[in-house]
Amino acid sequence: MKCFYHPEVDAVGLCKGCHRGLCIDCLADVPPGVACRGKCEAEVAAVNRIVEQSKTAYGKHATAHYRNGVCMLLFGGILLLIGLNWALVGEWTFAWVPLGIGGICVLWGLGSFRSGREIGEGGASRD
Repeated sequence: MKCFYHPEVDAVGLCKGCHRGLCIDCLADVPPGVACRGKCEAEVAAVNRIVEQSKTAYGKHATAHYRNGVCMLLFGGILLLIGLNWALVGEWTFAWVPLGIGGICVLWGLGSFRSGREIGEGGASRD
């Protein structure tokens, strides 16, 4: 492959922005990769920053799922206890409300834990 800007010179790399072949004189090192000197450097650097920020956000996303799972399990557990207490004292008319909502919250919390675990495992394998 030849340099896009100097067709008589062999290319030593591909621009990460426009994917053109570049010779040593035309490339600029923008870790992790190279870019067209003076043309694609800013764009490639911006994409690299976005990728790094996405990696951090991905980990925070898993943590948020775990935290939401804990809150929903606690809230659901409290509602289940209230509903069971009402059922034991004979207040069946109202006991189904906290029991139903508590059950939904517990299921929601377990789902959040599962999602957080899957996201966390997926994030670890991507690095």
